[in-house]
Amino acid sequence: MHIMKPQSKLNYAMGELEAEVMEVVWKLKNASVREVLAVIKQKKQIAYTTIMTVMSRLFDKGILKRKMDEGGAYVYQPTRCRESFLAAASKLALQSFIREYGDVAVAQFVDIVESSDSKQSKEWKKKLKELVR
Repeated sequence: MHIMKPQSKLNYAMGELEAEVMEVVWKLKNASVREVLAVIKQKKQIAYTTIMTVMSRLFDKGILKRKMDEGGAYVYQPTRCRESFLAAASKLALQSFIREYGDVAVAQFVDIVESSDSKQSKEWKKKLKELVR
C-alpha cells in the first residue's frame, strides 16, 4: 500500500523541490545557491547543480529576483512574501478551476464554506454574503 505524503500549500502551486527552495529563501530573505543547498542537504542528498537549476527556473518564472554579489555569485530574493505568493497562486488556481468546471465548482466551493466549522469559516461566510448582495 502506498501512503501519500501530505502536501504543503506550495506544492499545489509548484513542484516539491521548488517549494522546498522557496521555503528556504523566504526564511533567509537573501540566499545564494550554496546557502539553500546547505539547508536542504540537512534533509536529503542533493547536488549543487540541481539547486542552481531550480533557483534559475524560479528566477525565469519571476518568483525570485537576483543580483550578483562581490564574489560573482548570484544572491536570490523572493519577489513576493509567502502569503502574497499563496494568495496570487490560489487566485489563479480558482480561476482555472472555475473556467474548467463552471457553476458546479462555485456551488461546491460555497457548500464547503457553508459546512465548515473553522474559525475562518465565519469570515468566509461573511464575505460570501457580501458578494451575493
